[in-house]
Amino acid sequence: MFKRLLTILMIWFIPIGWGQGIQKKQITVHNNTLEIKLDSLSILPGSVVCIVNRDTLSESQYTVDYIQKSIRFIRLPHDSIDISYAYLNFDFTPNLARYDSTFLFSAGMREDWKYQISEQTSMNDFFGGNDLSKKGSLSRGVTFGNRQNLGLNSTLNLELSGKLSENLNVLASISDANVPIQPEGNTQKLQSFDQVFIQLYNNHIKFTGGDFWIQRPTGYFLNYKKRGQGFTSFYTIKTPKERMLSLQSSLGLSKGKFNRQVIQGIENNQGPYRLKGTENEPFIVILAGTEKVFVDGKMLVRGQEFDYIIDYNTAEVVFTSRFLITKDTRIVLEFQYSDQTYTRSLIQQSMEYTYKKGTVWLNYYHEQDVKSQPLQISLDESDKVLLRGIGDSIQNATINSIDSVGFLDNQNLYKMTDSLGYDSVLVFSVNQDSALYRVTFQYVGFKKGDYVYEKSTAYGKVYRWVSPVSGVSQGDYLPVQTLITPKRKRLITAGFSRNFGKKWKIESEMGFSENNSNLFSKLDLQNDWAWSNHTKISHVDSVGKKGWVSSSALEVEYL
Repeated sequence: MFKRLLTILMIWFIPIGWGQGIQKKQITVHNNTLEIKLDSLSILPGSVVCIVNRDTLSESQYTVDYIQKSIRFIRLPHDSIDISYAYLNFDFTPNLARYDSTFLFSAGMREDWKYQISEQTSMNDFFGGNDLSKKGSLSRGVTFGNRQNLGLNSTLNLELSGKLSENLNVLASISDANVPIQPEGNTQKLQSFDQVFIQLYNNHIKFTGGDFWIQRPTGYFLNYKKRGQGFTSFYTIKTPKERMLSLQSSLGLSKGKFNRQVIQGIENNQGPYRLKGTENEPFIVILAGTEKVFVDGKMLVRGQEFDYIIDYNTAEVVFTSRFLITKDTRIVLEFQYSDQTYTRSLIQQSMEYTYKKGTVWLNYYHEQDVKSQPLQISLDESDKVLLRGIGDSIQNATINSIDSVGFLDNQNLYKMTDSLGYDSVLVFSVNQDSALYRVTFQYVGFKKGDYVYEKSTAYGKVYRWVSPVSGVSQGDYLPVQTLITPKRKRLITAGFSRNFGKKWKIESEMGFSENNSNLFSKLDLQNDWAWSNHTKISHVDSVGKKGWVSSSALEVEYL
């Protein structure tokens, strides 16, 4: 009796600040009911009271599971039951743990294996799974010295290839380096690291951003193999009845300038032979892989074990022992080199439509220097006035290179004097009172100048004036500087090819080209444009029954 009274007092006098409460329920018990769920929160032990028909049931007639929060009757009552109990505002029965115990041990394991820990995590591939092939290198470097500050260098070279999705592939060569990648030029094949690009493609379209190559399209006149930097795309549409439309567009900056140089071989001299630019620039950088070397009409193969090696940075070619160079050897080199005079834009488009009986094509090529964006030259207004007045006579785009700078002890300087009736003659001097002029000499051709090379000092070459003989210059150099003019080239070609039956075929193409050698000048524009045509009619027929074939053609070309 005392215990029941204590329980009632605990139920009714529990302080509310402890987060507790009283719950009263009326439950109708069916014949098949043995266990009843009371609550989802923890029940205060000893607080359960069951009343049937105003009579309190004894604790021997039921049991309470305080962990499961349920009551189980030993003998089933026949009426409804009024149940009251105290509950806490928190569930104390769940298992609480910071870590899952299954990481430490698992049921059924051997006793000595229960506490072994195994790796359960998996890493997600940043580049999208196993369909991509990745390779490359990452380097870090530190430079320091007694005459330089501490420097940190970082280089990343990464190659990707594979599938991004079911219908989209990727091919990329990504580089993060401070200097352009230039190979040595002593092997036959160049690696993909020699250019930086990303390419997305499938069966119908190919899009390339970064470094790209464009090569000659369908046609007769338009012939190029160009390296650019920007964007290029190629799209192919296939239609029924064996028809196909191909479109190509490129927009970017031209990375190089084309030149063709003929070199006369020197007896028993394998090299190096120095390459120059179209404007006789002595120091150029050859674009890797753009060179074609011909010796006596035969195209050579690059490589230490083949015909020649080339240093792209110094623009020098050395021939191997497979080709012995003599004084009668004729060497022809075609190459592209880095031209940092002006920013040069590049636009290229081509369209080709192929049907059952023939092909129709249209091509456009545009390469132009941006005259408002010179890179390594500085043009003042007087220089621009000179360029506007010379038209296409770019050989006259020269200015005086004499600069009065005062005496400097770390440069080759000249004094101005008169000699043999000629004024303004430059003479090398180290005298502080007269050595006041800094001069740049330029090679102008054999006996076309008034100065010759004399010697070299620690600060550069020294030139000496020679007097003319009977008014004819005897030197090879002049104190002048050539201004390089901005240029533009445009080519448009359109043509078709059609079969007539199984034996006859006709091909014809029209071409229009512009060659503007001085964009500053509006003079001499009438001869910048020209046109051409090439037409060919061919006939092929079988003769007899022994596989003999007879072919004939009529070809006409106008330039």
